[in-house]
Amino acid sequence: MIKSLIQSMAVCPDMNKVYPKIDYGKGVYIYDQNGKRYLDGSSGASSVSNIGHGRSEIADVIHEQVSKISVLPTHAFSSGVVENYLDRLVSFAPAGFSKAWTVMSGTEAVESAVKLALQFHQIRGDFGRYKVISRWNTYHGNSVFMLDIGGMKIRRELYSQWLNNFPHISPAYNYRRPDGLSEEEFVQSLLVEFETTIVKEGPKSIAAFVAEPVIASAMGAVPPPANYFVGISRICKKYGILFITDEILTGFGRTGKNFGMDNFDVVPDIIAAGKGMSGGYFPLSAVIASSHVTQPFVDTKTTFLGGYTFACNPVGCAVGNAVMDILERENIIANAQKMGALFLEKLKVLNEFEIVGDIRGVGLLCGVEIVQNKYTKEPFPASLAISKLIGEKAIKKGVVLYPGRGSVDGLLGDHLQITPPLVINEEQLDEIVDVLKECLKEVMSEIKKTTVSYESIES
Repeated sequence: MIKSLIQSMAVCPDMNKVYPKIDYGKGVYIYDQNGKRYLDGSSGASSVSNIGHGRSEIADVIHEQVSKISVLPTHAFSSGVVENYLDRLVSFAPAGFSKAWTVMSGTEAVESAVKLALQFHQIRGDFGRYKVISRWNTYHGNSVFMLDIGGMKIRRELYSQWLNNFPHISPAYNYRRPDGLSEEEFVQSLLVEFETTIVKEGPKSIAAFVAEPVIASAMGAVPPPANYFVGISRICKKYGILFITDEILTGFGRTGKNFGMDNFDVVPDIIAAGKGMSGGYFPLSAVIASSHVTQPFVDTKTTFLGGYTFACNPVGCAVGNAVMDILERENIIANAQKMGALFLEKLKVLNEFEIVGDIRGVGLLCGVEIVQNKYTKEPFPASLAISKLIGEKAIKKGVVLYPGRGSVDGLLGDHLQITPPLVINEEQLDEIVDVLKECLKEVMSEIKKTTVSYESIES
């Protein structure tokens, strides 16, 4: 009994729910033990299964590497497979990047990037720089430290007594920009807020700014307004602040480019990557640093103090190499760009539903915001859990989405994030849209029945 409870807690956070048991996956589909097929519209835990499920060639790569060596004492040795993959990561990044190393989770990658920023400043004598600025309604990892840096209120609340509360600024949420402001004026107001926060906190106390190129799970695929990141980058350079991009969800083709920030003509100082870089076949993430950041370490012969037991693991690097081979050989990133544009166009049919407020995204990182009133953008009460309801209906109909809430203020707001494998085709996109239409019709019908019933009681 105890063992069973522990397993359910480890695998299924909701101990009151019975989950279908999956037997296997192939391409964009996964199959449960009863033979039911589900289109994996979330790519695992959102943006992981970029190259699709069931690639036996990856199993062969793992077997071959494990047969050679599975783990190294990295304080003493490296290996060809590791060095080759790290070089490849640097080449995959924008020009000017020089070093990379792997870890095992998105949390580890972003936290390592932040640690790298702190040590960079200390090597240069800036011992007062320790604060990290991020944005509200964003998620950068699940350690307590990264929850402190991140701005996802739902996840932060339980640990509030442990948080030091690093500074946060508003997300670049164009759909909900204040009435009367043009997009250009809205961007300017956000940049003023950023610079004001820096000045208030003390420019010499800020080590880094961290942001997702497209705000993913916390808000449901919210892209930035035009020129937002150009302005952010300029302000970071002005005050000597390192710009870290959290590419855990947006990297390795998800947005139709190598990295999400490539869409916005900005080159960061440090990149944290994860999820889709291994296609879900091995726990793998990475930090990729620019020469600007690494040169002080080289000049002073200083070691970065950020090691993990499974850092630069040869099996992970072998898998990562194989995934990059597949991305290149099958032109998967180009397919993500093409299918993403097509998908966003197809999703527009959902605008016929009065509870659909916004459809957005970049590449195959797409989102739908659900609202109570399309014109005022008023969200549904959190107690109704509308996005969760839609997600549950979709699973019954054979499509897996990634429901979320809190997009408005961290607590209110329902959204659906849709991140299918990057190998998806047009027919499979239609399958997702058709199921979404059915779910929205059912939910609207149920909402109207509830409203009529409530009004009858009141009268």
